[in-house]
Amino acid sequence: MLRKGYSIIRRNYRSSFGEVDIITYDPSTKTLVFVEVKHRKKDSLSSPLESITPSKVEKIKKTALQFLSETTIGYSSIRFDAISVVDGRVEEHVENAF
Repeated sequence: MLRKGYSIIRRNYRSSFGEVDIITYDPSTKTLVFVEVKHRKKDSLSSPLESITPSKVEKIKKTALQFLSETTIGYSSIRFDAISVVDGRVEEHVENAF
């Protein structure tokens, strides 16, 4: 994400609803990006992204709304991405994951 020119705004933002792993800002599109990062070992039976449940998505969205109510950052849009990490390496970055 940093290679794409995004700036990291917050890591591990918590609210009473849950947590967002990373919040970034893309200045080229004025987009706030809320990122869920999932880790797995290589020999895991499921992919990291399969563990993002509908319940988890709802918690992330509510947490994002809380952040938006507190921020003074000017933005035009928001997006929810997911990143899968296997054995410490980024395997996949899905934009607009949910």
